[in-house]
Amino acid sequence: MASWDNWLPELQLVAPAAPVPLIYQCINRAARSFLRQTRAWQEWLEPVEVTGEAFKEYTFDLPQGSELLRIERATGDGRPISVANGRDLPSDPWRHSQRGCAYLVSTDLRNFTVGASGVSSPVQAYVSLVPTTRATSVPDTVGTLYHEAIRDGAKAELLNTPGTTYYLPDQAAVAVALFQRAIDRGSTDVWRSSTGRVSRGRTRWL
Repeated sequence: MASWDNWLPELQLVAPAAPVPLIYQCINRAARSFLRQTRAWQEWLEPVEVTGEAFKEYTFDLPQGSELLRIERATGDGRPISVANGRDLPSDPWRHSQRGCAYLVSTDLRNFTVGASGVSSPVQAYVSLVPTTRATSVPDTVGTLYHEAIRDGAKAELLNTPGTTYYLPDQAAVAVALFQRAIDRGSTDVWRSSTGRVSRGRTRWL
């Protein structure tokens, strides 16, 4: 994992008087903002064994220091299953699952249920993640590919702290522009890597 210490020396150069806890906070916020807008942290979660009991609730096994942003797709026993929005569920979802509509649904992005019929164990989800507000690192791949983006995002906030010796709004504005440009590029990179995949679309109930 790439800890916030990876960004600390560069940010201390531009704001030597800034306390380290504040710098860490700025890095955390920049990483959360960047990954929330680009969905650049994506991975398969650990498989979860399901019992087949109707609408039993299960918990996502998230990496330490992460929270779930979006469920991109899911599989049951290696076969694709639909990802449904909780608002899309019909009043009698059990009847629809009995008729062969296998799906996974989560209403809080921490727990999930699956259609009781047609979903084989184990169930696995491919998701987009962001670091929690208390996280102190991101995956090495994210830290390497987007080091400069996260640095510029943290720099923009740090140099826009009024009442400090490092309050430099002009430099902060430049950092904001660089950060936004990196977000645009990162979003495009993520989109391009998904163009060969079938769109998830909206679950269609029978």
